[in-house]
Amino acid sequence: MDLSLLITGLGLGMGELVTVARQADSAGFAGFYMAEVHRSGFVPLTAVAAATQRMRIGPYVLNAYARSPLITGMSAVDLNEVSGGRLVLGVGGGNRIINEVWQGIAHERVLTKMGDYIEILRRVAATRVGERVDFDGAVHRCHWSPVIDPGAQAFPIVLAAVFPSMMKVAARVADGIGGGATLGVDYLREVLRPQAARVAADAGRDPASLRWSAVGVLAMDDDRDKARNAARAALCHFYAPLPHPYYEHTMREQGFGAAADAALKHMPAGELQAAMAAISDDCLDTLVIAGTPAECRARIAAYKGVVDELLLLNVMPPAAGDAVLGYQNLMALPGLLSAALQA
Repeated sequence: MDLSLLITGLGLGMGELVTVARQADSAGFAGFYMAEVHRSGFVPLTAVAAATQRMRIGPYVLNAYARSPLITGMSAVDLNEVSGGRLVLGVGGGNRIINEVWQGIAHERVLTKMGDYIEILRRVAATRVGERVDFDGAVHRCHWSPVIDPGAQAFPIVLAAVFPSMMKVAARVADGIGGGATLGVDYLREVLRPQAARVAADAGRDPASLRWSAVGVLAMDDDRDKARNAARAALCHFYAPLPHPYYEHTMREQGFGAAADAALKHMPAGELQAAMAAISDDCLDTLVIAGTPAECRARIAAYKGVVDELLLLNVMPPAAGDAVLGYQNLMALPGLLSAALQA
């Protein structure tokens, strides 16, 4: 299992973000991914690509409603070239709030759209100079010939999917399935992976060819209570200021409907402490990685054999207001976990 970092960009200036990326590259993290939340997907990663040598890089994930598949594909070809072939392209359909309220774009025909979108991206990634893309789908069409060669090795495409309907699309057309946060080890192993395997097999595809990634919400500190409170707060903030049906779905699926109900009730009202009080220790231990460094290392190691890549999302408040310093205790993780993950 590979261990990577996921950055939202919150609290980090561009120079600070690049500094964290350089440190992660030197520390042995396998990948460095950017959530398209507080910053755009491609621009920060271009700076990261220029400043690092080894790690995979990629957006996790780009909003497909914000860009045409051709523009996304062309941008990805450029970033893959800048990074020396290190790009992993993550895309997703967003949600109704992000698309309709934030962007004024109709959130419709999501499943059909994403199937077309991935197919065009795959063709743009693999079509050499002198060849042509011709695709007519139900939502998207593309008739285009590149003048910049994308190279012999196409970048992999990961589709964000947890809802069963989108999982079917991902298992059929994507190179990998991108799970988000709040996915427990048992839920991934016993529910999501078998679902995807059945769909892939029905489509005539080897389920083992699907690469799996998931996000591990990480709150690690020598002060156990401090870390676990930070993780509780982070779970609650998934419900406000942006409500996202994904988190409600995954929490209910894993038996934590009461915590979801409390977050839905209290977070829009600004009642963080009341929402946090509804998150049990069992809920915390299942959905996130929180506690002392030793506890967190054990939780991370539990994902071995369940996902191919675990993306750590650091939710500890920065020490002394220094956002870069807040990542320092993570840099030892790849080395400390290497023996356990390889065993």
